Amino acid sequence: MTDSAAGSTPAVERSACEGTRFALLDHNATALAVRLELCAGARQRLDLLYYIFREDDSGRLVADALMAAADRGVQVRLLLDDLDASGRESSLGRLDAHPRLQVRLFNPFRWRGLLRPLALLRDPARLTRRMHAKALIADSRLAVVGGRNIGDEYYAPEAEMAFADIDVLLAGELVGQVDASFEQLWSSVWATPLAELRARRAAIEVTRRARDRIARRPLHQDPAAVLAEDSQAKTLLQRIRAGSWPDLPGTGRVFADLPEKVDPAVVAAAGYFDQVLQHLVTEAASEVLIMTPYLVPTAEGMAFIHALKERGLRIRILTNSLAATDVVAVHAGYRRYRRALLEAGVELYEYRPTGYWGRRLRRLIRGAHLRASLHAKTILVDDGLVMIGSANLDPRSIQLNVELGVLIESAPLAAEIRACFAEAIAPANAWRVELEQGREQWRGAAGRHEPEAGWGRRLLARLLGFLPLEGQL
Repeated sequence: MTDSAAGSTPAVERSACEGTRFALLDHNATALAVRLELCAGARQRLDLLYYIFREDDSGRLVADALMAAADRGVQVRLLLDDLDASGRESSLGRLDAHPRLQVRLFNPFRWRGLLRPLALLRDPARLTRRMHAKALIADSRLAVVGGRNIGDEYYAPEAEMAFADIDVLLAGELVGQVDASFEQLWSSVWATPLAELRARRAAIEVTRRARDRIARRPLHQDPAAVLAEDSQAKTLLQRIRAGSWPDLPGTGRVFADLPEKVDPAVVAAAGYFDQVLQHLVTEAASEVLIMTPYLVPTAEGMAFIHALKERGLRIRILTNSLAATDVVAVHAGYRRYRRALLEAGVELYEYRPTGYWGRRLRRLIRGAHLRASLHAKTILVDDGLVMIGSANLDPRSIQLNVELGVLIESAPLAAEIRACFAEAIAPANAWRVELEQGREQWRGAAGRHEPEAGWGRRLLARLLGFLPLEGQL
């Protein structure tokens, strides 16, 4: 959707890998359990790449698993974006103090603590150019790639908001490509060892205190109790423990932005998502399904959609409603294009705050009162080509952030994605948005306003729509 700058290499597309197996992780509790199982089963190396790593129940479980792996002799490397990690040098330092556990921060703010606001004023471009990729790699043998960070909102034990998200478990040759992308980010000049950003204390004492602190913090939800009711999770975990690969066959390739994408000098660089879209242009024959939480297509994106429609393709898009979104500013940017999307012939659905994944989680986590929000970043082309990754369909992902995704050719995986999409857009889970007599209408919702969104949220979205923020959304 953008033109590459001359001489720049902002993204890399690797060759297709045969002999790869896949498992779709569309259930939040299963996604957490698989990550913990990969940590528990690692024997040589664990590499983690995340935009967000919360200090909550889910973060505690993963941190405990990383510490246990390092105790077994596993080399652990944790690369986090500094936007979320800044201000948590002390707690992250407790992990970094372990002799076999390294923490690095990507594109860090040089001024820390109370001076951070001054750093933002001095270098505002650093605020908007972040590492948004997500991956966990175990022994270069198994990897999880997708949209989930580490935090309760992605796995929903007692969370107020449950993100509906999708990851994929990879096994086989394709894991090597994910590994290579991690190495490029880890070894880049943009990844700074945590020890360089804080005074390092005595490693043995800090590591002991970290382990004690993790052990003392109570869990609000026992993950074993949740998974006991989930046959899909139990079967998949049994296969991982037995050393078996996931069931679904296929081929795939990794699309990854290079770390230089965050350099403000690379202002016209095309990211990996541009390359994915180019594949859609050449491969799509009848239909494209898109799930994206944040949809700001821009003028270039609308031109791409018109090109697909001129070829006779059916396009269906699921994104968040104003009531479900967690970022009102992005919804304000999307509202500008909603009518144009409908006029172009796009079948548009908006996710309800009580949608598919949220209701499914409530059945598993008894007594929880969850508000659901779409967070999956997935594209399905016809009945065989699937894109799963970290990139949203918005300018920030396309032009500013470092993203990571996989493009998979697998009819069985495509069938599972299609089933997820079909249930997610069912009337109980999403509103169909249509034009009736020139006005936007939400099928099944009362009134003409954004359904289930309070007047304050509607007013905020309208006011934000007047601001020139599109390039930062």
